Amino acid sequence: MIKLVLFDLDGTLLKSTEIIMDTFVITFKKYFKDITLDERTLTSFLGHTLFETFGLYIRDDQSMDELVSFYRQTSEELMKDVQSYPNAKELMEILKAKGIQIGVVTSKMNRVAREHLTLIGLNEYVTHLVGYEDVKNHKPDKEPIEKGLSLYGINPDEAVYVGDHENDMVAAKAAGVMSCAVSYSHRLKEMLAVMPDYVVDDLLQIEDII
Repeated sequence: MIKLVLFDLDGTLLKSTEIIMDTFVITFKKYFKDITLDERTLTSFLGHTLFETFGLYIRDDQSMDELVSFYRQTSEELMKDVQSYPNAKELMEILKAKGIQIGVVTSKMNRVAREHLTLIGLNEYVTHLVGYEDVKNHKPDKEPIEKGLSLYGINPDEAVYVGDHENDMVAAKAAGVMSCAVSYSHRLKEMLAVMPDYVVDDLLQIEDII
């Protein structure tokens, strides 16, 4: 019996994938003018921390803190009008009515993730949130999901993790929870290669697997 549904945030609940990619384009135009980003490269940035992504390109004469700060400031401006994916709130109401706990496990900073959940009207449903600074090892490592389980006191076989990236699926499997992929992801092919337990086209379909 499922007692806890853990969600990734960006690209899963938060309709922010295009905003994230646009922010990378703006950042690269400022700091890496010689590098052209195609869609395949941009989607490869999804699901990773900013430090991992920029670490692939940063030069010795550049500051990682400056890069990350510029990215975050730019992102915040673009995120002001961000929306949730269809039926996200409806699903939260269903889970709440069934007594199922709701959590978020994301690579985004905890405070920022909470702010974005508030923007889309979902923060009140999320009891605990595991963010970037809450763990040492990030997805695809299992630590963030295990941290989420521990906050609720829930066993792995009583939880499902919903995400839009293959790192989400790998982390879920490593943590021993059921994995659920959303088909509206830019990384669907890569997720399917990991063989998630479930694939949903609409968030409301999660009700069928709990």
